[in-house]
Amino acid sequence: MSKITDEIRERRTAHTSQTLMMLDMVPLSDTDTKYSLLSGATRYLHDPAIAEKWLSLIATETDTTLKADMIRQLAATGLRQLNNTTALIDIMIASLAQDESRDLILPILGRLSITDQTARQHLIEFYKQQENADTCRIILSWLLIPVDASPEDITFYKEIMHQAAETDKLVIVNRLLLQDTLDIATIASLLTPDEPIAIREMVLRFCFDRSFVPVAALLALLKTDTNPFIRIWCIQLLAVHGIDSTELTDAILHAYTQDPDQSVKQAALRVFEYSLQLTPAIIEYLCAQLATAQNLQLLYLLAPYTAKNETLVNALLALSAQNIRADLAVAIYNILGKLIAQCPALFERFVQAYEQEQKEECRTAILQAITSFTPNDDSLNNFYSKALQAPSPAIKEAGIKGILLIPLTKANIEVVEAAAPVLLYTQLNRELRRLLAKKISMIPQLSPATVKVFGQLADHEQDQTMKDICTQVLENAISQAGSANINWEQWLHKADVEHNFSGIFPHIWMYYDENPEMANRILWAALTPGNSSSLYQEGVSDIEILRFLAIHKDMDDNLSRYALTQVLTIDLGNESKFNHYLLALKTYPAFAELREGLWQLLEKRGRYVNQILLHEVLQPTETEFRQQLEKQQTPAGMLPYINYLQANCSWTPVPELLQAIMAKPFVPQDNDVMRAMKDACRNACMDIEVLQRNTTNDDGPGFAD
Repeated sequence: MSKITDEIRERRTAHTSQTLMMLDMVPLSDTDTKYSLLSGATRYLHDPAIAEKWLSLIATETDTTLKADMIRQLAATGLRQLNNTTALIDIMIASLAQDESRDLILPILGRLSITDQTARQHLIEFYKQQENADTCRIILSWLLIPVDASPEDITFYKEIMHQAAETDKLVIVNRLLLQDTLDIATIASLLTPDEPIAIREMVLRFCFDRSFVPVAALLALLKTDTNPFIRIWCIQLLAVHGIDSTELTDAILHAYTQDPDQSVKQAALRVFEYSLQLTPAIIEYLCAQLATAQNLQLLYLLAPYTAKNETLVNALLALSAQNIRADLAVAIYNILGKLIAQCPALFERFVQAYEQEQKEECRTAILQAITSFTPNDDSLNNFYSKALQAPSPAIKEAGIKGILLIPLTKANIEVVEAAAPVLLYTQLNRELRRLLAKKISMIPQLSPATVKVFGQLADHEQDQTMKDICTQVLENAISQAGSANINWEQWLHKADVEHNFSGIFPHIWMYYDENPEMANRILWAALTPGNSSSLYQEGVSDIEILRFLAIHKDMDDNLSRYALTQVLTIDLGNESKFNHYLLALKTYPAFAELREGLWQLLEKRGRYVNQILLHEVLQPTETEFRQQLEKQQTPAGMLPYINYLQANCSWTPVPELLQAIMAKPFVPQDNDVMRAMKDACRNACMDIEVLQRNTTNDDGPGFAD
């Protein structure tokens, strides 16, 4: 094996020697011979000795074409066989000016420049001398390969940064940012709308990472850049260290109010929420802006800061006293009014502002804010009472809110009760009126003027809750002061039109004698069919009304007709009421229709009524009774009359009437009638058999004949 190795080594040495001899002859040969000799040596260029000799021939060759060809052949070997590249670099640099070999030399020199600083420096110098864009791009592509740039590289990058093409500039800027070698001024120069958006994004991200805030560049970019995302990043970057100057405040405010993109406006809003630093200068600037532009958006941006910044509160209060739009002043009062509870000193200033303010809507806003805070004393009682007298409904409502806050103590009763007239303004907030009415109704003994207000309210109010409160007040007043507080006309309207008896019973029983005429009309209205449900709710029945009137001897034709109609037509199952109706009828015997109706009652419903009571009401004569008997032609028609005589057996004409009934030919033939006749005869102490015989003798001859 060693013999073969030695043999190979000897052959290689022989070839090297032969090739070196061939190369020694090159300088002495003509051009064609040179090509021939060099062609033969090309196959051995991987040998270091031959490569070194080849390199020396390149250095002395004057034929530029041949020289370029020799360089191409050497470059094709990869140059790994060269121990020292200094000579090669020198040759390459010297040959850069030759157009034939430039395209070959630049890649070789570029590859060498990655590790060799000399080659890199020469490339940099050559780049600076070039005007050909393609050549510059090739050189720069090699110069940008190393990640770790030297100070010379950094200087070079900065020099050519603004001259390079967009793609190369992106790489250069990225390299400089990674090396953290750009100062604020250079960074600011890259933040212009003329720069590619990729570079602007890269620089902004770098600024975020380092908390660099080139204010002037960002402000200019915020105003001029067409990309909304860039404008959003500018806003966010400006807020990194806080919005602490009027210039920044103006820019952010302009973005919030004027930017056409909604997302940019939202970004500006968030910056105002978390980054605005309310220095005295900024507060003065913002208030000046409010006074000039009178922009509600700006005011609402400042609203969250009022809770923690007294200077801002004072500035806004001073602004509200100026000649600004009413809606802006109202918004200021609404915002600051929420702070009264935590800042009592603000309460006094609002009271003063109310006295000085001329605009109605502003006074309303101030009053609403004041009513949200209740002091520990009664100093505002008169203040609230005056508000109730204002013409504005809104101020009246605010006054009601204040009255509702007043404790219902003995000392405050007069103030609370004096608010009653405002209840008559039905256009005010319904719930506030309800609460105020309820509060006034809790006062133990109301004055006649207040009761009168509730009486007027009861006449015209549509809200059922309010009507119920009015009814309660009027009931209490009647209970306390008697009939002087009864409005009989109102009661009649409620009964006759509204079908509502709340508050009427039981007072009408108690004070009937005060005005019996009106009381009768009210009670008569209560008996109409449409009032049955309302009477039931009050726990009063028509029988109670009739009984009451009967006791007071105030029954009339209408009432008697009602009672008679009821007893004749009321549904069966209510038989217990029949006798009550009869008792009412008993007190007014002068009713013309009474007797005919009672005969109908006897015939149709006689078995359901008390026959003795019916007799007391009817009080018939024997002749009348006989006339009614003559009208009956059937056993069923005769039966009610027999029962009537049975119950009223002590009546003197009963025996003769029973005999007249027995004389009817159909009576003895009906078992039911005969059973009733037996009972009637027994009650009248008569013998039915004797009655039958007497009746038979009267009618004609008997069996004896």
